[in-house]
Amino acid sequence: MNPTPILVPAAPLSVSKSWTAPAAAVYALTKPRLAAMSVLTTLVAYATAHPTVNTLPATVVGTVLAAAGALALNQWWEREADARMARTRGRPLPRAQLTPWSALGWSMAFSVGGVATLAAGVNFTAAALAAATIIVYGLIYTPLKRRTRWATEVGSLSGALPALLGNAAAGDLGARPGLVLTSILLLWQMPHFFAIGWRHRRDYQAVGFPLRPAVDPTGRNTAVWSFGYTVLLAPVSLLPWIAGWLGVVYGVSAALAGGWLLWHAGRFLFTADRDDAARGLFRATLAYLPFVLGALLIDRLAVI
Repeated sequence: MNPTPILVPAAPLSVSKSWTAPAAAVYALTKPRLAAMSVLTTLVAYATAHPTVNTLPATVVGTVLAAAGALALNQWWEREADARMARTRGRPLPRAQLTPWSALGWSMAFSVGGVATLAAGVNFTAAALAAATIIVYGLIYTPLKRRTRWATEVGSLSGALPALLGNAAAGDLGARPGLVLTSILLLWQMPHFFAIGWRHRRDYQAVGFPLRPAVDPTGRNTAVWSFGYTVLLAPVSLLPWIAGWLGVVYGVSAALAGGWLLWHAGRFLFTADRDDAARGLFRATLAYLPFVLGALLIDRLAVI
């Protein structure tokens, strides 16, 4: 008779999954890539404002928590729509990895924790800007997506506020690099989100979001607005160099990046294959921002 095989207990694996699965779901709830972009713009503005007091640790923690709270609130609001869209049905709430109440609880905990951290460890202005970002993104922009094509413009405000938060955290709300970055972010987001919207317009149509790409049968209107905002971005990004606020490293970099982005926006407008052009424009926007952020940092901080 063969001996009875010895089975290795599966309990440790089960215990591991019981911890990692909910943690992974909460992590995904915060849209970490978008949160990272908010934190990055905050830190660039903070660094270029030349802070006189070291509030960096509290700034990082507070900004991370506030961004996580706003983005989690967005997913809580849109959980039913997300379940019906191909690109979002894999998120934690549609997959029932979290309950709506737990998702809302995490959102509130992150939001309150972020604002409180900034208020206690940085200053009231930074805390107020974080709270404004959460309110605009989570409580104004997100519901507006069901009502008007202008929701994208409203949402761009929440994406630009982190640069002002960085200024405030450094103790200089009016620091010029941060103001430049705020202006760039307001305009850059428009071709970025219009390119995303055109690529996923059928999802938006399926859930009844009246965003510009979803109500634009040919894509021409979306492309015209993308091109217009990109044209406006060029002089706005170059004006600080022309005015002498920023140096040649930033100016040349912004000119090159702006021209490249404008070419892609023009291709989106004038080509017959708008799907392919939208992909190109989307990739160009992804490359544009870190390139300009890097140039801004080098221009203000490097010894040349």
